Amino acid sequence: MQPIPPSLLSEGPVIRLLDIAIAVQESSGNLSLDNEIQRYIRVVNSDKIAQWNCSVYSATGVLEAIANHIEAFEAESLPSHFQDRMKRACGGMESPDYLRTLAEIVRIHDRQPPPEYWELPMAGWEFLQTFPYLFGLDVILMDEGDKDFAAVVRSAVTDEHPYCHERAAAYATEAQRALVLFPGPDALAERLSWATRIRLQELVATVNDHMQQEHS
Repeated sequence: MQPIPPSLLSEGPVIRLLDIAIAVQESSGNLSLDNEIQRYIRVVNSDKIAQWNCSVYSATGVLEAIANHIEAFEAESLPSHFQDRMKRACGGMESPDYLRTLAEIVRIHDRQPPPEYWELPMAGWEFLQTFPYLFGLDVILMDEGDKDFAAVVRSAVTDEHPYCHERAAAYATEAQRALVLFPGPDALAERLSWATRIRLQELVATVNDHMQQEHS
């Protein structure tokens, strides 16, 4: 058996899943592993690039490969930072058994339809992964809160001009996605005070106007 490449143990799906397990273990019962795994799957499966790069199914295979590695080479053969993370996640359970159990839990949930947001509300970490550009815009708006909303958006986009396509597309895409997923008048205002339906619509319109006027 070949050793596990160190790169798999410092970034990627295994780290994401172990961090979720640690958060649950250290939440004093406030978090549910099933719910957090469902959120992880919802994030990955809602992004075609994330699926293409590493599907949820592939992530479970890596967990099992690490379990096999530990049984063949002992946990001490893994980097110390990963050993520490794994011990925190396992909560006293033997690490190969825990990793296989975690893989099976992920697979079970991956076979089921994702829960709707009204069934399983979006967690804070899930929000940051789903709307990173809107969160970044929130920081800009706090710094320039005395300016007109559309003016701030135009400034944020034109700061990248003439290479503003990616940022403009990200703003418009995330805003439109929020409008579809949360169609009520408050939209994302529970997390971003400015992100009501009207403001998100204005964001999309402002970005479209800029692209049509400056790049068409």
